[in-house]
Amino acid sequence: MSAAAELTGAHMKYLAVIYEVSCAGNTVSCAEVARRLGVTRPSVSRMLDVLNEKGMTTKERYGKIALTEEGLRVAQRVKERTAHIARLLSAGLHLNYRESMAAASAVAQTLPDRILPE
Repeated sequence: MSAAAELTGAHMKYLAVIYEVSCAGNTVSCAEVARRLGVTRPSVSRMLDVLNEKGMTTKERYGKIALTEEGLRVAQRVKERTAHIARLLSAGLHLNYRESMAAASAVAQTLPDRILPE
């Protein structure tokens, strides 16, 4: 079983946020991830320990956070799934962008890979 198959919705949420921050050109720090997720820095630090063990991220002590090649692949997949589901939800349920993205984020992390196209 691959490391990606062992990821929970929470793991995927953290990977997606790290990806978003890095794509915006910002340094990814525990403080920034905590702010975006509405959690404490110690919570981020504990999750990063788990993600490091799974080979998804790297983190320098008191330094920046980066996705590994595998972490990047998973994060991109989560973002693609979320966008696909958001399009379906906004069309079918007449949700605005913010509503469809919030709902899609929750759904994308729980659906099995076979449900959505590659």
